[in-house]
Amino acid sequence: MTDATKHFRLHLESQSRQAPAFHLDPAAWQQASLRHAELARRVDISFGWDGERFATPLDDVDFLLASRFPHAAVNAAPRLKWIHTTGAGVDQLLPLDRLRDDLILTNSSGIHVDKAGEFVQMALLMLNAQLPAVLRAQHEHRWDARLTAPIRGKTALLIGLGDLGLTASRGAKTLGLRVIAFNRSGRAPVSAASGADMPDWLASVSELDRWLPEADFVVVTAPLTPATRGLLSAARLAAMRQGACVVNLSRAALVDYPALFERLRTGACGGAVLDVFDPEPLQGDSPVWDVPGLIVTPHISCDAPDYNQRVLDLWFGNFSRWLRGEPLANIVSREQGY
Repeated sequence: MTDATKHFRLHLESQSRQAPAFHLDPAAWQQASLRHAELARRVDISFGWDGERFATPLDDVDFLLASRFPHAAVNAAPRLKWIHTTGAGVDQLLPLDRLRDDLILTNSSGIHVDKAGEFVQMALLMLNAQLPAVLRAQHEHRWDARLTAPIRGKTALLIGLGDLGLTASRGAKTLGLRVIAFNRSGRAPVSAASGADMPDWLASVSELDRWLPEADFVVVTAPLTPATRGLLSAARLAAMRQGACVVNLSRAALVDYPALFERLRTGACGGAVLDVFDPEPLQGDSPVWDVPGLIVTPHISCDAPDYNQRVLDLWFGNFSRWLRGEPLANIVSREQGY
């Protein structure tokens, strides 16, 4: 429990290239402060843009809320105790062992789940109906009447079972799919709220090769870490059955995109919905736009118009825990990278 009269300095950092929904600016803070008035009175605020604040010492900052930051700047900040990231993934901050040992790092995992669940259901239904081919035929003014079987009873392999994976599992099961999920440990996550969230079968990612030939759909929701980079490799894509489809709403580097695009061009892959690319945004002259069987979505699977308010509500909830001397939610493991 902290001194009830003590004030803290929070610095909020934004990127001007991002959409306004992601900006942690005075207007966003004011809106959130109305919902958390008592807590907001304990905090003195500063705002920064595009990392310029990191050029000078963070001598007066107790807490930092930002998507990215220089390790040297935060390590040299004598009062800094806690950093909260605006996204769920922290791959842009790796390696985490370069951060000062006493710094607490939390992320925004969990604020995306309602939107992500809808996106996964939409993507699965689109792929099952062969919408990529239907939309291409429309663009080419061709009448291409494709008859497809219902999705119920088909198999979805889910790579990753964090908050995104659990909501993807629930969405797929609601559609009647058999869901096989893989995570690092092969054990159910603590965040699994109910049996409705859990897949029909959960295994360690080391068993992925055994199950890949059974998949009608492979959905990627795992975080990007050194262990998951390139996880869905060319060899594993080749092990999938003819016509199986891929959905990725995690990070591009988990999947061998050149190999996937080649399988789409040959028809070996039945379709893909990709929400993440590297680099982003995808350039206008990129050949990726024209890959047959591919639906490109511009990193919108998990984000809502009130994104900054969701981040700030999560931060205020953790600040309340801080004041009460309780453990913070969403602490990132430096060893696991998420």
